[in-house]
Amino acid sequence: MLQLTESGGPQLPALRIGFWLMEAFDLYALANALEPLRLANQLAGRNVCQWQILSLEGQQLNASNGIATATARLDQAQTLDVLILCGGENLHTCTDHPDFRQQLCHWAMQPISLGAFGKAGWLLAQIGALDAFRCSLPESDPLLSLGPFNDLTPVTAPFCIDRQRLTCVGPQAVQGLMHELLARTHGRGLILRMEKHSARQARPLQPMHNAPAKLQATLALMNEHLTRTLGIDELAVTMGISRRHLERLFKHRLGCSPSRHYLDLRLQQARQLLRAGEQPMSDVARECGFVSLQHFFRCYRQYFGVHPRDERTPPQPSCSLTA
Repeated sequence: MLQLTESGGPQLPALRIGFWLMEAFDLYALANALEPLRLANQLAGRNVCQWQILSLEGQQLNASNGIATATARLDQAQTLDVLILCGGENLHTCTDHPDFRQQLCHWAMQPISLGAFGKAGWLLAQIGALDAFRCSLPESDPLLSLGPFNDLTPVTAPFCIDRQRLTCVGPQAVQGLMHELLARTHGRGLILRMEKHSARQARPLQPMHNAPAKLQATLALMNEHLTRTLGIDELAVTMGISRRHLERLFKHRLGCSPSRHYLDLRLQQARQLLRAGEQPMSDVARECGFVSLQHFFRCYRQYFGVHPRDERTPPQPSCSLTA
């Protein structure tokens, strides 16, 4: 059994997570869970977590938005440290499966962590799996047959991990739950790196209005020259300042070098063009200032964690996914 305790050791074994999908599950919640796991593996440079996409019978399931997702049979799952129930709005129909309650009770007695996203947490409460545990639960489904739950200890928080139980109020709280799970197993240093990476990707393409005038002008010039990129010395001369002063401006206000920010702008522009789907990748690369496709592919994958071709058709979770 994996104990969910603080540890930052670099050679800890991979955290093995199973996502138990129910028909009409919330794909948004699942995606919010998978992305932090993928990013953690990318930044750690190794598999700090692995995951499986599961269901009772191992059949293809449709998410609430109709996207079909392949799954593996729950009773054939590889060894797990954590199992998380992923439902949707029609939980009452999913629980009609004759083996559902039996399987849920079985996993509640296993020496692993058991959790649920959103309203699926009430299914854990229904079998007593949350008794004497603190938990974060949304409003219950009125169609579910629920008891008084005198032993529940609800908390007013988006998510909660109490010993071997994990709950959250909805899909937007899932990412926080997964961050906390990773922090408790692989240390908070990894989460800080993930947050820094995400913040850098979210850096705005437009100049910051509260920045020094020289910095705003440089940012505007960069945005105007994404195809034929300008050298850092050329930018500094155009701004009438030294290269060192320009680098200090970027470091102080943006936390990176001018060349790093310039590359970020070009890659974010490339992502917009790729998702529009109107240009070949070679044209996108050239329009964003990359002299070769190989260099473009390498930079794009390092920055976003995916190949540019994956932006054309968003990848769908499949069975036995591992990062």
